Amino acid sequence: MDLHRSYGLVNKLTMDERRILTLVSKDVPHLTKVCAATLDVSRQTVNKIINGLIDAKYIEAHGNTSARVYKLGKNRAHFASFKMLKDEKLDEHIIWDKFEHVFETLPSNVYDICFYGFTEIVNNAIDHSDSNILNVCASLQDGIIDLMIHDEGEGIFKRIARLKNLSSEKESILELSKGKLTTDPDNHTGEGIYFTSRVFDNFYIYSSGHLFDHDKNRSHDFLLEHNHDVEGTIVEMQISEKSKTSQQQVFDEYAPADEFSFSKTVVPVRLAIQGKENLVSRSQAKRVLSSLDKFKIVLLDFEDVDTIGQAFADEIFRVFARKHPDINISSVNANESVERWITRAKNA
Repeated sequence: MDLHRSYGLVNKLTMDERRILTLVSKDVPHLTKVCAATLDVSRQTVNKIINGLIDAKYIEAHGNTSARVYKLGKNRAHFASFKMLKDEKLDEHIIWDKFEHVFETLPSNVYDICFYGFTEIVNNAIDHSDSNILNVCASLQDGIIDLMIHDEGEGIFKRIARLKNLSSEKESILELSKGKLTTDPDNHTGEGIYFTSRVFDNFYIYSSGHLFDHDKNRSHDFLLEHNHDVEGTIVEMQISEKSKTSQQQVFDEYAPADEFSFSKTVVPVRLAIQGKENLVSRSQAKRVLSSLDKFKIVLLDFEDVDTIGQAFADEIFRVFARKHPDINISSVNANESVERWITRAKNA
């Protein structure tokens, strides 16, 4: 896994290179002259920097030397930091405008996904992180778009665990993976992170020594420990510029068009496992079932769950199912042992 790819690409550019790219994105006329004045260097130095950016495909040059026109190339990279003052609210759309040139050449479906994910995660950071600084990176390199939003606040997993009175940060990740989780129900539906993680090819959240990883090529989410010293929360999103995914396609999968509501969720049951425990008790089952009464279709994904107990299965597939006859709850990826307990509970 390529951690913080976007930040790494942007950091490879010098400050002068970043300033020149910003001027190119604004279609500044007489670029060499303006850059020399802005950077306070000679035109020869500016030409050397521009030629290097042309070689790296960040800039394209058109026309002869006397009337040359410069445009942004296939590769793009931009970084900016924003102060988040309590008495002066940031607007995610204004921040997007500063990065829009990174995405302007993308196919409409990929552009829309980038806009949705960018504004959704930036808004979450503005409203929830209590951070003083927001760092944003975006890059397009060799056909891969990479977005990274970093706040220096409490950390998303700690915040959810604290405000929802959960027993651990790992439990907050389980709740987050279900969807419809929000610590501010008056202003947020809790659907943003869930859908954002599913429209991108790769979606990562780094915080408090944990990594939440959703990959479209895998059937389930991953929760990993990581050693990166991350203050606050980093959300990283990646998608190929050739992706055929559309927002509507993903929304329709979890919110049928005839219902116009987010009614389906897939829950990775193994995220309910704490330490080396097995899933055997009713309290563990209730950990999995928390908030699932908000949905009409619930798929419990038992991949990587070796065994469950009678009480655990009974609480989900008999007790909960009978209390909520309007909810279709079923299992996927269960091995023979797990499936046996599920069948027994349903037939009890």
